[in-house]
Amino acid sequence: MRQLLTHLFLFEDTCNVFVIAGDESAIAIDFGSGKWLAEFAALGLPPLQHIFLTHHHADQCGGLSHWGNDPMTQAHNGSIQVHAPPGEQDFLSPEGIAEFWRTRRDAGVPRSYSVLPLEVAEQSAPVLNRIQYDMAGWTDLFWGVSRVRFVHTPGHGPNAVSIIVDVDGRQVVFCGDAAHAGGTVWQPYHLEWDHWTGAGALAAWQGIERLRGIGMDLLCPAHGPVIEAGIRPALATLSRRLLNLVRAKGQIAMGEKDAYAPPLRILACGARQVLPHLYQFAENSYLLVSDNGEALLIDPWSRDLDQLDALLAEIGHPHVAAATATHYHLDHSDGLPIARAKYGATVWLHPHVAAPLRDPDGMDVPWPVKAAVLPDYLWPAAGDWQWNEYAFRVGHYPGQTWWHAAFMARIDGLKVLFGGDSFQPPSRWNGTGGFCAYNGSRFREGFMRSAQTAIDWRPDLVAAGHGTIIHFNRAYYRKVMRWAGWAEQVVTALCPTGNLAADYLSMAGDAVISTTLQQAQTNRHIPGE
Repeated sequence: MRQLLTHLFLFEDTCNVFVIAGDESAIAIDFGSGKWLAEFAALGLPPLQHIFLTHHHADQCGGLSHWGNDPMTQAHNGSIQVHAPPGEQDFLSPEGIAEFWRTRRDAGVPRSYSVLPLEVAEQSAPVLNRIQYDMAGWTDLFWGVSRVRFVHTPGHGPNAVSIIVDVDGRQVVFCGDAAHAGGTVWQPYHLEWDHWTGAGALAAWQGIERLRGIGMDLLCPAHGPVIEAGIRPALATLSRRLLNLVRAKGQIAMGEKDAYAPPLRILACGARQVLPHLYQFAENSYLLVSDNGEALLIDPWSRDLDQLDALLAEIGHPHVAAATATHYHLDHSDGLPIARAKYGATVWLHPHVAAPLRDPDGMDVPWPVKAAVLPDYLWPAAGDWQWNEYAFRVGHYPGQTWWHAAFMARIDGLKVLFGGDSFQPPSRWNGTGGFCAYNGSRFREGFMRSAQTAIDWRPDLVAAGHGTIIHFNRAYYRKVMRWAGWAEQVVTALCPTGNLAADYLSMAGDAVISTTLQQAQTNRHIPGE
């Protein structure tokens, strides 16, 4: 515990818990684990009357599960009121928490990266059901004659607020995780509300701009030190860095054209013939036909396969003998077991792609397949693979996700690189399938390295995900490399420790795939699979 002012106390818990003591009662800003309650009781301060939660994250309120077990809370259980911003009932009410965990993986990136576990919600139900969601931005509540004011400062969730209270003649702002000392943000991956846009960062910037316009004597974040000197410069720095993140989430090859390659023809079934032996059909899938009557299926999404039989019939019924995927996302891979069961296809995978497909429940990653997909064979981590007359070059190709591969072969006289979702035409998703920590995205190790791979391989065509077939443009990838270096600096600047791995990439939950990589040093069958 540290006494900041005569009536303002800071308890260091899973988050900073701030307590303001009045004459007859006290209020707390956030709650943490609740372990601070014993120290609070020992100080002989007036009893708690209100708890104000800046946002729903588990480190702000996980201790509510102990409510009623602590002697202090038992004595005042009926008189303590918990408040939260409107909208947080989706993450704090027992019903909202149950729904969150039931649907968490349905939309790829979850709606929050930090929600109370189900068992905690069950233990805390009596308290959670009593929360009042009355802390709307631009409003206030009275605690005695003191006006407690709320300012909408999203970022660590769309509903987060900052709280302003006058304490001992000083205007104090409790900003939750909207800001951290040094113009940074605690765990900046919480700003990634989806896998590719800057929506969360832009909302956070708007919140910081609101705070910048308010005079304050103390800025009290939920993590890190209290800020007293240089508040306005720190917020100005953070504002600039957040806008840089918004820009980094934007175009990755500024000023480049799309360079789409038109198909040779559109078939009656709706598929597009890219080259005499290469077809693209439905949303994501490609079909490469061999002169011996076999076909290789690439990036099969289960819903795409409804069109496959019509395509096969229209081009003479080649046999789907093999199948593979550029990355593990279900819209590129969940058709692999169907291809094996229906057509007898042998499944080949790059080891980085195979890792999350082998154990979709064991890795916390976006867009997992519903059931494990086991390969029949693994490619080498980097090297060559021969399929009929096509000599493929294969390699790790991280970008949109770390668990991504690329492969290239000469088809009908042109070198075609199958590149998945890491890079797209500039008019499609700002030139990429997006980056976020939850997807294992990396910058120098990911986008930059993969852009260099494309430059080194020098394809003629890039067959990317979601039906985008484009001419290779070296200038595009050179710009991507410059963007990746800058984007890494932008995200690192927001990290309180300046350590990208500790503050940002820790969300990715790196897969332990060394064993898989060792298996893949040569093409080999995986016994028993």
